[in-house]
Amino acid sequence: MLRIARYVSAAAIVAALTTTTGFAQAIDAARVGAIRLSYVATNSKAGKAALAQLEELGRKKTGEVQSKAAELQRQEAELQKQSAAMSPRAVADLQRTFDKTRVDFDRFQQDAKAEIEAMRLKFDAEFQAKVAPIVDAVSKEKGLHFVFGIEQAAIVWWSPAMDISDEVVKRLDASK
Repeated sequence: MLRIARYVSAAAIVAALTTTTGFAQAIDAARVGAIRLSYVATNSKAGKAALAQLEELGRKKTGEVQSKAAELQRQEAELQKQSAAMSPRAVADLQRTFDKTRVDFDRFQQDAKAEIEAMRLKFDAEFQAKVAPIVDAVSKEKGLHFVFGIEQAAIVWWSPAMDISDEVVKRLDASK
């Protein structure tokens, strides 16, 4: 029952506000635009170059991780093969060496992921710095009061005519 009362109250408030001419004029006066930053990043020259660098670093780190994983597997196979013919103390020493290599491998994987993430964050920050003045200029030219990021906001519907992404890509490419 309380839930129904809330809905009725909310509906009454919305009805009262929408009938107010000041509120209606404010809605008419507000112009809103939208941008797809992922589109700008994947279609602009600057974005393509940065994404290529990220992909290259990812491939390099993946190769290094695979190489270290193969070495770790080789050491594990050697440990299993030799342990039957070795003294318990020698097996324990070999196991400790293997365990240290395993820990080093895990740290290397974490460091590789962190390095890629740091590069991605740096790219995001630099890209935002390049795009912000262009978005500002396009927004002012179009008389927009707000520009929402399509991927960041929970937008249910938007008019593609209000999307300034293509214009931002053109100007970003021309700004070099």
